[in-house]
Amino acid sequence: MGMIKIIQSVKSGKKWFESTEPVSFEADEKGEEMNLLMVYRNIRHQTIKGFGGALTQASGYTYFKMSDVVKKEFLKACFSKDGLNYSLGRTHIGSCDFSFGNYSYCDKPGETGLESFSIACDSSYLLPFIKDICDYRGEPLPLLASPWSPPAWMKSNGEMLHGGYLLPEYYGVWADYVVKYIKAYREQGFEVRYITVQNEPKAVQIWESCVYSAQQEKVLVRDYLYPALQNAGLGDVGILIWDHNKERVFTRSSEIFEDEKVRDMVSGIAFHWYSGDHFENVGLCREFYPEKDLFFTEGCVELASKTTVMAQKALEGSTEEISAENSPWEFGECYAHDMIGNFNHGMNGFLEWNVLLDEKGGPNHVGNYCGAPIIYDTVKEKMILQPSYFFIGHFSKFIPTGSQCIAHSCYTSKLETASFLTPAEDCVVVVMNPQTKPVPYSLKDTVSGKITSLVAPAKSISTVVYKLM
Repeated sequence: MGMIKIIQSVKSGKKWFESTEPVSFEADEKGEEMNLLMVYRNIRHQTIKGFGGALTQASGYTYFKMSDVVKKEFLKACFSKDGLNYSLGRTHIGSCDFSFGNYSYCDKPGETGLESFSIACDSSYLLPFIKDICDYRGEPLPLLASPWSPPAWMKSNGEMLHGGYLLPEYYGVWADYVVKYIKAYREQGFEVRYITVQNEPKAVQIWESCVYSAQQEKVLVRDYLYPALQNAGLGDVGILIWDHNKERVFTRSSEIFEDEKVRDMVSGIAFHWYSGDHFENVGLCREFYPEKDLFFTEGCVELASKTTVMAQKALEGSTEEISAENSPWEFGECYAHDMIGNFNHGMNGFLEWNVLLDEKGGPNHVGNYCGAPIIYDTVKEKMILQPSYFFIGHFSKFIPTGSQCIAHSCYTSKLETASFLTPAEDCVVVVMNPQTKPVPYSLKDTVSGKITSLVAPAKSISTVVYKLM
């Protein structure tokens, strides 16, 4: 009748990826009505394009602080089928906050021909980091590349920091700059498959940033960036718009796609999580722009979140400080909650922020430290897997590229659930119970009519895998 494999992680004792005894389906002779989690594997939605994380200069630097043995452990943890099975990477065009300082690939003011363009500044850490990953995989890692800022001389404020905007007279030069970047990376053997127009185009930050209105983004794509890619023979590189928080992901997309010509030029929409859930906005993008890929391209647990959790710990009478070695379970729950909500509303792909950082949550040239799924303590020379690593893994280890989200219905909001069908026709159901008490449920496969009774332990996340004809 089909066996069910269950892989669980439970807060009690911090048990990760434990396989339970296989469970059998049985006929639903009673016509069960209560406690149902209904799975409709015949109702298929968007295709999954992969999971991954950001490959920054900071991540590369931290990687090269490792011994050769630990490097292999890291590569296995991220890029093997026994690890997170990452199949995508995001990187930065020029410097970002997780770099050692401001840099661009052409710093000569007014050099509109970009004669001195060079990616040599990436050669110390970033390029060899990506190369090691590709060598480990035995094939190129598809990359999504995002600019944090054009060179200072192309901008209204004359610097890479503090926002400013790209001067209209440099739109064409900037498009040529992006083309040169893609070609230079491809010459290194790296596959730049997507670009975003700008990382967080609404944000004025103390680090690299550049502001675009919807109209400016539209004009840049339509009149400069897309034509430059086509003319350079780079029509296979997909353009993603927005690349900022979800509260405006639909309104921004609507403004840009009012121009049908631009809509045809754009491959997808990218978004972050820092302004809250807003899953309905992702759903609106899926509903109104069904042909577009929807990518989550950045999210991390920040210091503000740590403050919140520490306040909760204080209420519970704990004085323990949070560090990489005792990161709260709830940091991981943040990831699963957002991934489940996004997948259920149409997301195609997931890219975490830095794949690797040091014990401080850096390095970062403006002190904008944050967490990562893998922390390498450069003092203790120790790699530490964070709760986020395991929560992401409950998806990425079991949902290969080419899988599809499928329909489901759950009897209670106490459980957070998402369901998928793999290319091999395995049904994968992720069930998170953020409650402090166990929650029972009866998993029913609606195609076969089979059913089984299960329990989601208190503070747990489970990946349920089965195959039925």
